[in-house]
Amino acid sequence: MLVHLIQYTMLVLLIQCAGNLNIRKSEQFFREAMATRAVYGIDSYADHGKQPKVAEDFGFISPIGFAKDGTPVTYGAFGRGDLYGFVSSVSSYDICMYGSYWFEKDLKRAREQSKKLGKEINQVTYIVDMENFTMTSVARTCVIETAFDLLRLMQDIYPEIGRNMFIVNAAFYFYQAFNVLRPVFKKSLLKDIYVASKEDTPALLLKYIDEDVLPAFLGGKRVDSNGDPYCSEFMKFGGIVPEDYYLNRLPLLPPSDPGVHSVYIPARGVYNHALVVRTPKSRLHIEMRSEGGCIPTTILFREFGPDPSHPDIPPSDVYLDENNEECNVRLISPTVKLQLHMSPADLYCNLPWAGIYIFRFDSTCNWINGRNLIFRFEIIAPNS
Repeated sequence: MLVHLIQYTMLVLLIQCAGNLNIRKSEQFFREAMATRAVYGIDSYADHGKQPKVAEDFGFISPIGFAKDGTPVTYGAFGRGDLYGFVSSVSSYDICMYGSYWFEKDLKRAREQSKKLGKEINQVTYIVDMENFTMTSVARTCVIETAFDLLRLMQDIYPEIGRNMFIVNAAFYFYQAFNVLRPVFKKSLLKDIYVASKEDTPALLLKYIDEDVLPAFLGGKRVDSNGDPYCSEFMKFGGIVPEDYYLNRLPLLPPSDPGVHSVYIPARGVYNHALVVRTPKSRLHIEMRSEGGCIPTTILFREFGPDPSHPDIPPSDVYLDENNEECNVRLISPTVKLQLHMSPADLYCNLPWAGIYIFRFDSTCNWINGRNLIFRFEIIAPNS
C-alpha cells in the first residue's frame, strides 16, 4: 500500500514539475512530503488515526458513497460547521492531522474501490456545502490562516487528490471569501473546482453523482431509514461548539515547571530551538503555548557532521532557509501558523532519524508585536 502511494505521489509531482522543466524541485517536494509522513506517522492514519473529541461531537465531514466515475464522495457541511469553535478547540497541529486523517480515509476508500471495479482510482470527489455560510464565520484571522494551512497540506502532501471539488449552495457574497483563498490554490486544483448557487446545485451534482447516492437535500433521492432527506443517520452537520471544548480554558503550561522554556521573540525576529537526537525512532512530546498571537512554525533537520559527538548546532537567532544550501537544513514539516495563543499544543510526533531537529519559530512577518513562547519538549527513547 505504501509503495503504491509513494509511486503515485512521485509520479504526480514529476508530471507537475516536469511541465515547468524543474525536475529538481519535484524531487525536493517528494522528499519533503515523505519526511512529513514519517514525522507524523501519517501512513497509519487510515487504520489507526483518531478524531479529536470536538470532531466526534461537532464534526461536519461525511463519506456518502461513490461518484459515477467510481471516485469516493466526501461531503463537508462547511457552512453549518463552527469554524472558529474548531480552531479554538483543537491545536493547529491537530487540525492538520485531522485533515490528513480524512485524506487517508478517502484514499483507502479509493484503493478499495479500485479492487472492486478492477481499475485504478487515486482521486476523490469533494462536496463543500456552503449552506448557511456567513462572512462573519470566517472573518477571523485565525480561521483564514488555518484554512491556508489545510490547503497547503492538501496540495503539498496530497497532490491531485481532488478529482472534482463542488462548492455548492454558495451565496453571492461567498465569492468574496473565495477570492481571499484563491491565491493559495494551484492552477491544477483550480481547474477542478466548480462553484454553484443553491438553484444550480442539484443539476451540477447529478451530472456527476447518481440520484440514489446523492442525499435528497442536495438534489438526489437518497434518504436514510427514517426517511430523513438529510440522512442524519450517517451524515454530520456540525453545530456551535460549546466553550467548554475551548483549549484556552485548560490549565496553562507554567513557565516555572521543570523543563519548560520561556522565550520572547521580538517583532521581525526568529528563534531556532535545536534538539539533538542520537537514537533513531525516538518520540517527541510537544507542549507549547504563546502570548501575543500566532507563530509560524517549521521543523527542519540537519544531519550530523563527520563527528557526531560535536553536532553543528545552529544559532538561535539566525533565519535558516531550507532553500539555501549554505544553511545545510532540509524541511521535514511544512510551516504551520500555530494559533498557540488560543489553542495550546500538546501532542506527540516521531523522530525517525538521528540528527538535529530544529524548530524554527518565525516572527519576521510580525512588524509591531513580539511573541512570548512557552514550551516543553521531551525526547522519549524507543520502547520506553
